[in-house]
Amino acid sequence: MISLDEKVRADAAAAAAAATRAGAAAGEPEVESAGGKSSRRRIVGLQLVAFAFGLALLVYVVKRVGVQSIFDTLARIGLGFFVLLAISGTRHFFRAVPMYLAVPPAHRRFNLWQAFTTRLSGEAITFLTFTGPILGEATKAALLRKRVPLAATVQALVVDNLLYNLSVALFILSGACVMLASYNLPDAAHYTLLLIATSAMLTLVAVGLAASRRVMPLTWFIERLAARGFEPRALARRRAHIVELESNVYDYYQDHRGAFFLIVAFDLAAHVSSVVEVYVTLRMLGFRPGFDAPYVIESLTKVINFVFGFVPATIGVYEGGTEVILRTLGFAAATGVTLALVRKAGMIFWAGVGLAMLATGTLPAATRRLIERHPRLVKAMDNLVFSNIAHRPARTLVSVAGIAVGVLLIVFTVGLAHGVLRERGRREAGVGAELMLRASGTIGLSGSQPFAMPVAHAGEVARIAGVRAAVPLGQTTASSDSGFGVRLVDGIDFDSYSQLAGLRMLEGQPLPKSGDAAIVDSIWIEQRKAHLGDTLELYDRPFRIVGIYEPPGGARIKIPLATMQEQVGSLESATSILVAAANPAEQDALAERIHQAFPEDQIIFTRDLPELYATGVPALNVFISVVVAIAAAISMLVILLAMYTTVTERTRQIGILKSLGMSNTMIAWVIEQEALLVSILGVLLGLALTFAARFALMRVSSLSVEIEPRWVLISLLIGVVGGSIGALYPALRAARQDAVDALSYE
Repeated sequence: MISLDEKVRADAAAAAAAATRAGAAAGEPEVESAGGKSSRRRIVGLQLVAFAFGLALLVYVVKRVGVQSIFDTLARIGLGFFVLLAISGTRHFFRAVPMYLAVPPAHRRFNLWQAFTTRLSGEAITFLTFTGPILGEATKAALLRKRVPLAATVQALVVDNLLYNLSVALFILSGACVMLASYNLPDAAHYTLLLIATSAMLTLVAVGLAASRRVMPLTWFIERLAARGFEPRALARRRAHIVELESNVYDYYQDHRGAFFLIVAFDLAAHVSSVVEVYVTLRMLGFRPGFDAPYVIESLTKVINFVFGFVPATIGVYEGGTEVILRTLGFAAATGVTLALVRKAGMIFWAGVGLAMLATGTLPAATRRLIERHPRLVKAMDNLVFSNIAHRPARTLVSVAGIAVGVLLIVFTVGLAHGVLRERGRREAGVGAELMLRASGTIGLSGSQPFAMPVAHAGEVARIAGVRAAVPLGQTTASSDSGFGVRLVDGIDFDSYSQLAGLRMLEGQPLPKSGDAAIVDSIWIEQRKAHLGDTLELYDRPFRIVGIYEPPGGARIKIPLATMQEQVGSLESATSILVAAANPAEQDALAERIHQAFPEDQIIFTRDLPELYATGVPALNVFISVVVAIAAAISMLVILLAMYTTVTERTRQIGILKSLGMSNTMIAWVIEQEALLVSILGVLLGLALTFAARFALMRVSSLSVEIEPRWVLISLLIGVVGGSIGALYPALRAARQDAVDALSYE
């Protein structure tokens, strides 16, 4: 096992290498030998192999634990994930403060926010690339070099990493001791923890001795290389700087004692925030751990991050290691993998934020250099349309966002409405019946129909050849317990209905013949965190949950048919009769026989219910038409305002173009092109937001959102056509301007 002392030295070497990288970024030439390039290729190759191994390990762990069990556990997190993101963001802030404090006050020409963004950017490179801390620390040095001298930056990074890694060693040592003292462990785990604790202790002792004797490991290493006749050019050129760097690091405590203790305090606060993150996650997963379990989990995951730091993003090894740790502590394997995946998702989120901040700070300059080197790009950017869009980026983004909102309104709203209705239709179709009989003249969705079908009629239908079962069903709607919308309730005779639908009780008892009792499906129980014996409000009075059933089908809440009949004042009647065919393949022939026997009854095939629900609601169609009209109006108004402002601001430029001979048609076409491009970008952003909203909603609720290609195309047409129409008036206004008046415009 690699010692933590070597880790401390490696981080110091990484920060020193940052001087070379940042120097090169600042314009200093760096010559790399063929041997250096070959070594770099070998290292990258090994890391690719490690990444592939980690990915395979992740797949193996997930497959062994079970995808469904992981998803079931993840579903308990829900919107609490944003709380976990806030905690992990706090940890990043606590780690950014030491980097800020490590810079001497005389050179500290940046604020805490800039330190925070610099840390996120550097850690994103460390986390997502194969270069590890080498390029990550170099990125931090490069981002600070405009505000802080390079020597002071590198010294600060070395001090920051050195003190943090020492706090990690102390944290690992204490965590191993807590686990040894608090848990009865197998021999293998016991001896492994002893080895970890010993390594951490030796690291702290070694660093203490090195500090007391002012041992300079990098200087010693360079001198040994030089004595053997081998000294890389990069180190040779900066040998004096490295010696000075190590001396300044040792002097930091004497010169800046207040900052030294503050750095230590914030490093410890970062560790505490990590423990809090583990604790809160376990609480969200339904556990009530003491403080010792999260403390041990976090300390041992730091061992995993250290030992397998060469694996990019610690993929696979972090998840597998966390699973082993939690199983050792008595948790389920799915809990360990879920904890690791949730924390890894937080790391990826903040890495994405870091990359966005890095791009914001570096892309404009990089883009300018790229354009300067490529004449074709210069010609492309000279295009009036692109230059107009780039000239006012804020207004362009607002216009794109306005179009995106319109697209989101159409695609997401229609997808949610159709998805919910189709899901309701699928549930009603999944009750084990092929046909549904309703009384003549009945219209509307289930729950809005009258109790007009005599219950005795079910016995008559059951005597028809080919009928396996005929069961009366009552359906009504009741106010939702959330205060928004309504929920569907089934009234059933449990004995006959369970035989038709294959209903079985997971917990509790079957539904009685009458009384204020209810049974609910397992999904309803899980979503509402309810329990057997709880009560729910129906018809302004409490109903006791006496059982939990599977499989889900029809309404999620079922009460006795007699109770529902009494509630609606229609005894011996139902809303429909469910008919199961003895041979489902002959349901068409069965429907014909039923129609001949009872020509007045409505016959509905349950296979058609999903589409009937999605297309047979007149109010929904009116609502969708209104949404489409609003989205089209938003697109037109956003583009109209943006292009009108553009034409007003560029009146003089339009006059110049006219004086140079550009025709009215070409001027109008430039405005329309800009509107078309903004509209297309808005449509793409709107679709991306729609898919993101769909993913989030379906992860935290049982609602279904169906993205239909037809409505995607409609939203594209509305966005583009609406944008084009919105830009028509500003385009014509620009074309009709008099060149002389335009040139004199102020």
